[in-house]
Amino acid sequence: MKIILLLLPYLALSTIHPEGNLDFVKYCKYFNYPVEEHVIQTEDGYLLTYFRIQAKGTKIVSGKKVVLLQHGLLDSSDTFIINDEDKAPAFLIANKGYDVWLGNNRGNKHGRAHVKKNPFFWAFWDFTLEDFAIYDLPAGFKYIVNKTGQKIQYIGHSQGTAQMHIHLSLFKQSIVRDNLIQFIGMGPVAWVTTKYSPLVRLLDTNFLEVLATFGLHEFMPGDTFLTSEVGRVVCGLMENLCGDLIGSFVSADPVLDNYDRYDVLAGHSPAGTSVKNLKHWQQFTRTGEFKRYDYGDKENLKRYGTKKAPQYDLSNIDVKIFYIAGYDDLLAAPKDVNHLFSALVNAPNKELKFYDAGHCSFMWGRQLPYLEDLWAHLE
Repeated sequence: MKIILLLLPYLALSTIHPEGNLDFVKYCKYFNYPVEEHVIQTEDGYLLTYFRIQAKGTKIVSGKKVVLLQHGLLDSSDTFIINDEDKAPAFLIANKGYDVWLGNNRGNKHGRAHVKKNPFFWAFWDFTLEDFAIYDLPAGFKYIVNKTGQKIQYIGHSQGTAQMHIHLSLFKQSIVRDNLIQFIGMGPVAWVTTKYSPLVRLLDTNFLEVLATFGLHEFMPGDTFLTSEVGRVVCGLMENLCGDLIGSFVSADPVLDNYDRYDVLAGHSPAGTSVKNLKHWQQFTRTGEFKRYDYGDKENLKRYGTKKAPQYDLSNIDVKIFYIAGYDDLLAAPKDVNHLFSALVNAPNKELKFYDAGHCSFMWGRQLPYLEDLWAHLE
């Protein structure tokens, strides 16, 4: 046993990728991509770090068409760069000549700041994905448009699609609508009626109530065991074990997903969110409805004017949409994606395609089967 422990550091060095522990800016520079870091303040005071990259070996210039990438639940901007360089969506899009911006929501590792609130106290964590839709998205759009003078092609993954669905359902006029060229959704989510995903099954238990009992308001922050050096070693030496651990929150598949890079993934994900946000997702999964946060009859009446939390009205969505979905997606299951697509009754230009992919294969896959269709849709 002692011999194994002594050899472990050497085994790890030969297995893990050296870029796995680099932060976003250093990671991009490691692969020779120009990168900028921008801190964006939301209307309600949260400070979100966005990143901007362009083609490998170049300098960032103005005038290019803008693509904004938005991460999913418990994730961050990092998710779009951590696959092999020739399979990382952000790098691929940048190398096609686009001005690529990568957003972050409040509460993840790139959004743990506020002009007044401290993340050590509950008030900081009093938000759900509806706040991403109402405050974070508009702040990002306003900043990028002012900085570049360009309208935006938006690519969201999972929760990154849900927050756009919510924004478009709530606002018929906004900075987002005025500057959105098209909405591309990977693993698009609204209704979650299936129980295939381990995350959905976890939300179906009382574990959030247990967290609340202990006064915990943040879930899976960006400094967990998996993101530590030890976690990276585990993922480097035991890819399947690491994949299974991560698969307990997403649909990881050793056939579809690039397990060889899971030590890099472990250095960057999970990135955290609020327990209240997970509670909102729990309400989705338990009721099978896509609706606003349910505070109970009395508080709902005060906030919404009705005792029941209102449904998000997707008939208000009337923008150009292309959904990229996975046959093997356990969270954005085909049944729910088809339901979502059929609810877009007023979207004048909409398209849905399924691929051999799991929920996170769109970023972490061994192959990216949707790429040719993506290039065909990007303007």
